[in-house]
Amino acid sequence: MRTIADMMEAGSEQIFERWLERVQEDHAPGALSRPELADHIPDFLREVVAALRREEEGQAPKTHRVGPLGWEHGEQRFRVGFDLSNMVREYGALHDCIYDFMEEQGHALLRVEEVRVLVQCFNRAIAEAVVHYTRIRERELLGNEAPPPPG
Repeated sequence: MRTIADMMEAGSEQIFERWLERVQEDHAPGALSRPELADHIPDFLREVVAALRREEEGQAPKTHRVGPLGWEHGEQRFRVGFDLSNMVREYGALHDCIYDFMEEQGHALLRVEEVRVLVQCFNRAIAEAVVHYTRIRERELLGNEAPPPPG
């Protein structure tokens, strides 16, 4: 049986392209360039696959590695005009694109451990994106400089 990591790796371009289309149609604040829309999402997908691979090998999945990508994504989305709810929804759209792709490939049985790692990666990235987005917005409203990324 193919794993989530196998499917995401093989279909990463298709998943990404579907996500780009959904974000542009449903969540973007207007017409944005492909690089503006893509931002850190390809790197995020690679880190999710890496976390899933580590779990398959019986190692700690290291989902914390997606945190800095979420942090940077939150800032970038603030800068290009996304509102907070649409930024969170675009992560949901990516999650849906992954599950849609797996379903189309005939992959209906998932291991709980795989789903847990996938959800942990998304939750961590979303949390970091929201925290940073909110901090930048608050500082901008107060007329202060944005905080540095977490060290």
